[in-house]
Amino acid sequence: MEMTVLLFGREADVAGRSSVALRIENAQPTCRDVREALGAAEPSLLPLLCRGRLAVNHEFVADDRVLTPDDEVALIGMVSGG
Repeated sequence: MEMTVLLFGREADVAGRSSVALRIENAQPTCRDVREALGAAEPSLLPLLCRGRLAVNHEFVADDRVLTPDDEVALIGMVSGG
């Protein structure tokens, strides 16, 4: 499956772009597969992947969430504020 993962904030700065196109060979990819493919495609993101959360269609999801070709996937880094 081909998909694009959107990046924001520090993750976009580190990668030098606002999205990463991925090809995942698994017929029913999960968010865990996306994390692995994202780390392979953009090694500069590896230190941030363990702290960031994946959002699918504007909702945070667990790594076992199965994805479809129509899903919008974004890596959301840690944020703080008050």
